[in-house]
Amino acid sequence: MNILIIRHNGKDILAKLKIILKGHEYLVINREEINFEHYTNKDLVIVIGGDGTFLRASHFNKDVPMFGINPVPDKKEGFFMHSNVNDFEEKVKKILKKNSTVKRLLRLCVHINGKILSELALNEVFIGDAKPYNMFNYNLKIDDKKEFQRSSGILIGSPAGSHAWIRSAGGKVLDIKENKFQYVVRDLFEGKLTNNYKLRKGILSKDQTIEITVKTPAILVMDSVSPEYKLEREDKVTVSVAENSLNYV
Repeated sequence: MNILIIRHNGKDILAKLKIILKGHEYLVINREEINFEHYTNKDLVIVIGGDGTFLRASHFNKDVPMFGINPVPDKKEGFFMHSNVNDFEEKVKKILKKNSTVKRLLRLCVHINGKILSELALNEVFIGDAKPYNMFNYNLKIDDKKEFQRSSGILIGSPAGSHAWIRSAGGKVLDIKENKFQYVVRDLFEGKLTNNYKLRKGILSKDQTIEITVKTPAILVMDSVSPEYKLEREDKVTVSVAENSLNYV
């Protein structure tokens, strides 16, 4: 088995992991060094760190199964980490024997002016002003419904992401194996020209698309860990379900 190990910390875990992986090929890289080429011809990705490291690693991963180890479960949430410092050895051995379950987690893809971004979002896509105290103006379109809105931004989230930021913003918690996604508009401004909003939040099927036409400069960020993509007036953003789900061990 050819394995990619991505780490943010967990020096002691890495030392034990190397012993378990004796006889297998593996490559160890730091979170900051990840690129798409590292996943070529790999059979498994092992992530040592927190959810931020797991999310960042997922952005470059097309279809290689991923497994997470939380080195400090008393300090890191570790939602995506199926093991920790206390039990990872037994679980990794089961994976190496191909005696583990793989789930397929829905991800989101983004087009900006018709051009698809190479990264896929596992949790959510945020679109809004770079400064949280500035109002974001835009047209929001879902199917045949369209309206002008002013808000502090839009969150578009996956089922896995429904347990994170979008839940705090008022979204609905979904089973991570669901084949749906959702959106939540944050802090809608209601004034003389903008009131009676219809598109506040909702659950969408995997075949639907959300379209945002930007009316004031903004940014787009995936999972809070991607680069900030700058958006200018009249840029058009579409978000939909990606063809490639994440293979989650």
